[in-house]
Amino acid sequence: MNSSYPTWYQSLCATACRAVPSGLVAGLCAAGTAAARSVNEGSTAFAPLNAVTHCLWPRSAFRQERFSLRHTVTGFAIHEVSAIFWGMLFETLIDRMPDARQRQQPFATATAAAATAATAYAVDYKVVPRRLTPGFEAHLSGKSLAAVYVALGAGLFAVAMLRRPAC
Repeated sequence: MNSSYPTWYQSLCATACRAVPSGLVAGLCAAGTAAARSVNEGSTAFAPLNAVTHCLWPRSAFRQERFSLRHTVTGFAIHEVSAIFWGMLFETLIDRMPDARQRQQPFATATAAAATAATAYAVDYKVVPRRLTPGFEAHLSGKSLAAVYVALGAGLFAVAMLRRPAC
């Protein structure tokens, strides 16, 4: 990156470049888990992602259980963007570790991933207004909802571990 940019900007860009793949993979893991758990609980694989669009279409999102461009594709896009947002938090936590060796330790990385997933859950279901929640809770039990956030953290962890240099 051009050294004429301020250091904070260069750091933000570097973090964002790592957050995109981290968030995309974590979002895929979480969406896949939501879909699988929804089927196990008697709904369809598309229902949880369709529910994400309740912020846009509150009257139809929770009832839509089949694939649709309007609900499924939009819900998936919203979900992935939010996962990239959580990827930014995760990558910032990794960046704030005191030394480079600690950043490559699986335990430290797993702790950052778990902290990110726990924060995501707390914000999604305890902080934001009901209209801005993910909506997964309409089709998933509490146990399945927990599995979705574990999958989010696992995806963040996996990407970080794949990115680290070989021994």
